[in-house]
Amino acid sequence: MINIFFDCEFTKLLTPLDTEPDELISIGCISECGKRFYAENAITLARPEIFSEFVVETVVPLLDGGEYLMSYSEIARQLRIYIESFNDGSEVPNVKLWSDAPYFDWRHVQHMFDFHGWPVNLVRKPIHLMFPSTIQTTRFKAAVEDAFRTFQPALRCHHALDDAIANRYGFERTTARRY
Repeated sequence: MINIFFDCEFTKLLTPLDTEPDELISIGCISECGKRFYAENAITLARPEIFSEFVVETVVPLLDGGEYLMSYSEIARQLRIYIESFNDGSEVPNVKLWSDAPYFDWRHVQHMFDFHGWPVNLVRKPIHLMFPSTIQTTRFKAAVEDAFRTFQPALRCHHALDDAIANRYGFERTTARRY
């Protein structure tokens, strides 16, 4: 089984009063072996009037632009290629996507693949980065914070790829065998 840690940035946090859905701004992924994927939604970024104040102030300044800007359908195509590059040839899906906030992030992945085709090797349910004990949860949160403080080049909180990298680091530190 291949584990890929992912994070999404989107136009706003939905509330029960929202009549318009949120939209994907960016997605970042990193596999256990360190292979990365990052993309930004050029279509959504062309409509800044739909962004929340938080997104304008915190997320937009961190975006990379350039080669990472692409259409929604191109993001779906490139992400499918990335995930399928881990295909082991078996008929059983062998890739799991992990998120610290699947309630917010997974719906963007699901929407994208529902409209543009699912990777053949992807388990169609996200794995929540949760741990059975408070000690493990505390260890995970501390490791994620440590990643943002110490990685060089510095990781940027609320940048989709950097958040995925920090979550991978936290997962590795939390699940490492301790002797």
